[in-house]
Parts: sequence; C-alpha cells; structure tokens
Amino acid sequence: MTNLDYQATLQKMATTLKEADYVIVGATAGMSAAAGPDWYNPGDLWGFKLSLIHFVLHEPVYQPYQDLKAILKDRDYDLITTNQDVQFSKAFPDKDVATIQGDWSYFQCADKCHDQVYPNQTVVDQLFPQIENGHLPENLILRCPKCGAEMLEWVRGYEFLEGQHYNKQYAKYRQFIQKAEGKKTVYLELGVGMMTPMFIKEPFMNLTYQNPQATYITVNPKDAIVPRELMDRGIAVKYDLVKVLANLKECGISRISAED
Repeated sequence: MTNLDYQATLQKMATTLKEADYVIVGATAGMSAAAGPDWYNPGDLWGFKLSLIHFVLHEPVYQPYQDLKAILKDRDYDLITTNQDVQFSKAFPDKDVATIQGDWSYFQCADKCHDQVYPNQTVVDQLFPQIENGHLPENLILRCPKCGAEMLEWVRGYEFLEGQHYNKQYAKYRQFIQKAEGKKTVYLELGVGMMTPMFIKEPFMNLTYQNPQATYITVNPKDAIVPRELMDRGIAVKYDLVKVLANLKECGISRISAED
C-alpha cells in the first residue's frame, strides 16, 4: 500500500468509525505482536510458565491498546478477542470484553475434575521469587484443591476447560452480536490472521453481509482482505497496525503527517 493510498484509506476508516452507531472490535495475536513482545512460545515447565504469567500480569498496557481506547472513548463499543495476554482486560472494562480462548490470569484443574477457574495473580506473585535457575521446586508445584492433579493455565489447549466461565465469555459475544443487529455497525478487525478465521474473521464478514448498514474494516499488514461480496462496504488496511491506530487516534485532533 502506497503512502497516498494509506492516507486515503485511513481517512475513510476514520470517517466510517465516526459515523457508526456501534463498533465491535475483533482482535487476535497480531494486536499484541504489533506491540513488540513475543510471548507466544510453547513451554510446559512450571518455572517457564510462572515466569511467563508473572511477566504478562505485570506488563503495562501497550501503546496500541491505549490508542484503541482513545479511539473508542466516545463510541458505543464492545470487544472480542482470542488473545490470552490480558492486555484487553487491563485496558477495558470486563463487561465490554469477551475473552473466548481463555487467558493467562486464571488456573484450572488439568484433569478438569470440576468446573471452576481460579484467578492466579496472588499465587503467581508468591511463587515467582521461588524459581531457581528456571525451575520451581517440585513441592511448590500447584495442585488442584479437589483431586490433587496439577493446575493448568486456562488457555486454549487439549485440556482447556469449556465450563461456566468459558460460556460466560461466549454469552457476551452473542450479546454484542445481538446489540449490533439493525445498527450502523462497524466490525473492526485488528491483527486477525488466517490461522483461525472461524472465531472473528468469518463471523465479522458474515454479520456485515447480513446487515446492509454495517461496514467491515480489517487492519493487517498481511491478511487484510475484503471479500467480493463486501467491496462496497469493506475497508482493507494492509499496513502496520501500530501506525494505523496511532494515526487514527490523531485523525480527530490533527491532520496525518505526510511522512507517516
């Protein structure tokens, strides 16, 4: 995308958002990857997991999330995310965020012996200083209070607990969708790739298609694609997500500089 095309697309995006009655944001790993840190690496050892969770829980809200919050400040909005890094939970009220693939701030029983997830910041803060040379002493490994199995982070995997808390997140997702019906809605897709399009990308496309008043906006440097059926109500921004959000925040305050 040339700079001239980008400027025109950004202005169109800003105008569309300003005129919307309601905005639903869908965001995945690309949102956090754009912010800089890379914490999406596999690992099962408790020393690694606790270090990762401690890092995630204590990191500040990154600039793209702050910019998005400023953009949405005076709008009626809700957010759906498959991200597990709690950035959305830190930046936005819980009632406005549907976390549909779990997040690192909860533990569950690895054997799923009962339907409960446990907020983990207190215990993580207690155990983190006990890690030695990357390992947690075996006697400190967290165990289920019901059956004694190891505790597990509540994030999507083979043992992921799809119980009451999970259903609550999807209930919020359904509520957001119902709220959007018949409105001049913008489905704003941020950093969503092609690995798992069934959670956000495909529903956003279909919901836009079903609502003649809706607009679909996708921001992704690689996978910003608008289907042929939505060409008249779709905006593809194939550009760096960090710059797009920063520039979009400025749209209502000052003109976008040509060097951006």
